[in-house]
Amino acid sequence: MSAASPEHRFVYAPRNSAAKPAKKKATPAEHRVQVAAARLRVTLDERLGRETPAKTKALAKEPI
Repeated sequence: MSAASPEHRFVYAPRNSAAKPAKKKATPAEHRVQVAAARLRVTLDERLGRETPAKTKALAKEPI
């Protein structure tokens, strides 16, 4: 198949599975920061009358 053939436009390079970063476990210090940020988000959303995502509410309930 040459570059000039009409079929060439449908050929894609394979996706590189290493392109996506692997999710790593947060350190205890990072987790505390995330919990504190979630608590602030819940408080701000309550004051502004906005809906907070369930995932954020659950994180905010965790102990620091």
